[in-house]
Formats: sequence, structure tokens, C-alpha cells
Amino acid sequence: MIMTRLPHLALSCCFAFRAVPSVTRTFQLHATSISSTSWKPCVQPRFDEFASCTVGPWVTRASPTEKHEVEEVMRSCGGAVQGVRELSPSLDANEEKIYLNRADGGFVYVDDGSYSFGPEKLDLTDETMVMTSLAFTGSQRGWLTAKLSSEDGMVPQSTVLEMFRPISSVTEKLAVVDNLEQDASVPAIHWKRIQRVRMPNSSQPWVLARAKWEQQTFPDEASNDDDQSGTGPLMGWSFVETIGSKENELFGDIQLGSESSFCVHMMAICQETAVARSTTRCYDSTGLLKGVAFLEGNVGGELD
Repeated sequence: MIMTRLPHLALSCCFAFRAVPSVTRTFQLHATSISSTSWKPCVQPRFDEFASCTVGPWVTRASPTEKHEVEEVMRSCGGAVQGVRELSPSLDANEEKIYLNRADGGFVYVDDGSYSFGPEKLDLTDETMVMTSLAFTGSQRGWLTAKLSSEDGMVPQSTVLEMFRPISSVTEKLAVVDNLEQDASVPAIHWKRIQRVRMPNSSQPWVLARAKWEQQTFPDEASNDDDQSGTGPLMGWSFVETIGSKENELFGDIQLGSESSFCVHMMAICQETAVARSTTRCYDSTGLLKGVAFLEGNVGGELD
């Protein structure tokens, strides 16, 4: 088992698309069980599995009858699906949707529909957008975006949106949450599985098709996984961390060098099931993408 405890963070409104006041935070993995020799190879995710969990209609808690469609994008020559067209960040039908091309090395996905999207080369002199979708059940996901700019001290200007499949058994439970607090402390998280992707050699340029997938698992016999199908409100955070490569517990073993690394963390917690999901994108001191991690776990204590 590994535990993460974070200091006080700014909480976004879970059912409405709005800005999240953000500050730079530290993402600590307090774990004696995690080590550079504990990573085990795992199967590379399948795009068709990812697409089956992502493509189709979605609704929000505030508007459960208004459908927003994620679409497949076929190759121009026909045949296989080339990618998906995600919703526009504002959900405005008149705005261009975001094209997530499976050939784009900055678009990293896993089988359950979660993904992390951002640049392969982080330009610290210009505004950059990083985006993630975190799957909680087959019918619920948290969609987070974060804009980073050196003018803002690389403090993310973030938004979070809760999405649901338009299934009657799900939407009938979607009560709008009133008076949601704007601030909350992140509780301790028992991370039970960490899946990451990286290049076989840290000196190699980032090419997702040639990257190595591996994972560590940390069973928690005390946790209760019987019911993970709730539709409770999600709390979401986006924050950044500049850390020495040797102190980087997720990616320090891949020899990032003596310089510092830059990590973008995007996390959400379901208040009903206490399930926690997170993604981390790790860049070296020159802004080159070195790895992406997907974390799954449960809240270890009471939610505020």
C-alpha cells in the first residue's frame, strides 16, 4: 500500500464547469514498498477498448437531458478508427471539438477510458493546455483541464467537469449539489495501482508506439471494493510540482539526470465511493516528456 497526503488545495465546483483557484503543491508518495525494481511489465492499452468507453453521448449533473457527443474519427483511407473528437472545453456546440489522434505521442490512454493529453515538449515561455479524463465507472468520468503559463508562475488555471452516460438508472440519481464548499483538504490516499509508460532508455526521444508500459500494485485488504458504481460528486484538483529527479518517486528511476523534473498532477475523488484517480505527466528540465502515470486508489480517511 502506498499513501499520499497533500496539503490544503483549492476545490472546484464538481457539477458546473468553472475555474479552480490553484496553487503549486507537492505530490508525495510516502511508500517504503515502491522501488525501482518493483515495476513489472504490463500489456499496452488497446485503443478499441479505450474508444468503447469514451465514444458516445455524455451529460452533466446540471443538465442530465442535454447530450454531448464524443465521436470516432476514421482514417481518411477508411478502415480503423484514427482517434476521437472530444468535447469542446466549454461544451459549446458551436466551438471546435478537440481531436485526440491516436498517433499523437502526447495523447496517452488506458483501457478504461482514462487519458492524459498534453504536449510532448513543454514550452515554458507560452501558454500550454494539459487535459485529462478520469474514469470512475462505466457511466461516470471527471474531465479536467489546466492552462499553464510562465507569466502565471506555472500555476495551473484549472477547470473540472463531471460527466455521465445518459442512462436512466444513472441520471435519475443525479441530484444537483448545492452549496458545495470552494475549499477542501485532500485526505490521505491509499494508491493500489500505478500504471506508467516511459521510453526503454531515458535518452530516447518520446515515441509512444515504442514506449514501455509497466505497473506496481499495492493490495489493500481493508478496502471495500464491493460497490464502486455510485454517482456521487467529484472533487478535482490540478497542480504542478518542480522536484529533483532523485526525489521523483514515480519517475526518478528512469535517470532523468541531476536536473529537476517538472510534473503536472491532475486528480479527482468521488465523495460517495471514496475512489481516487489521478494522472501525472513528467517532463525533464528542458521540457521533454519523460513519462505518464495513471494512479488508482481509495481515500484512506474521512472526506472533509
